[in-house]
Amino acid sequence: MAQNVYSVNAVGYANVPMVTGFNLVANPFSVANEQLDSVLSAPPDQTVIYRFVGGTFLPPYTYYSQLPGWDPIDANSSLPLGEGAFLYAPNAFTATFVGEVAQGAPLHNAYPAGFSIKGSKVPQQAALSALGLNNPADQTVVYQFDSAGQTYKVPATFYSQLPGWDTDDPAGPVIKIGEGFWINAPSAGDWTRTFSVN
Repeated sequence: MAQNVYSVNAVGYANVPMVTGFNLVANPFSVANEQLDSVLSAPPDQTVIYRFVGGTFLPPYTYYSQLPGWDPIDANSSLPLGEGAFLYAPNAFTATFVGEVAQGAPLHNAYPAGFSIKGSKVPQQAALSALGLNNPADQTVVYQFDSAGQTYKVPATFYSQLPGWDTDDPAGPVIKIGEGFWINAPSAGDWTRTFSVN
């Protein structure tokens, strides 16, 4: 007799609206191929991605519909799970991210001392503490970008003596699915999260 077979994998998608101008985005799904052609396969012509790696911005990656694809294609033309980047859109569109929901105990998202752009490794909208960023180094600062206003929101700082974030809710600001944000950490850290769709 055949037995039931159950998969522990969960796949999904997220439609993330992009405004005309700059957007701070993050890849919320695990995909086999993290190249931009797979993660963001068909944005508007001349959409640009700016990655911040090792304390500096890499040369921009531009999407050309006539190629079609991203240019240049190299080892850094990717958007790994849990990493954020600036996306410049010449006009508004909806970015559709597709992939597998990362699960495990724990999921690791390491960040260096200083500035980096990160995003949740889980496609879930929640406060930073609920997303697992609940005990970074004292005076770690998070900067969210307000795409609608093309400016930064008031930064959130973590104080170990509170303990918590110096926001209206000590759990910290709410991070949307597919939203990237800056972390300025006084020392390197590891953002960990245990997550299961079950």
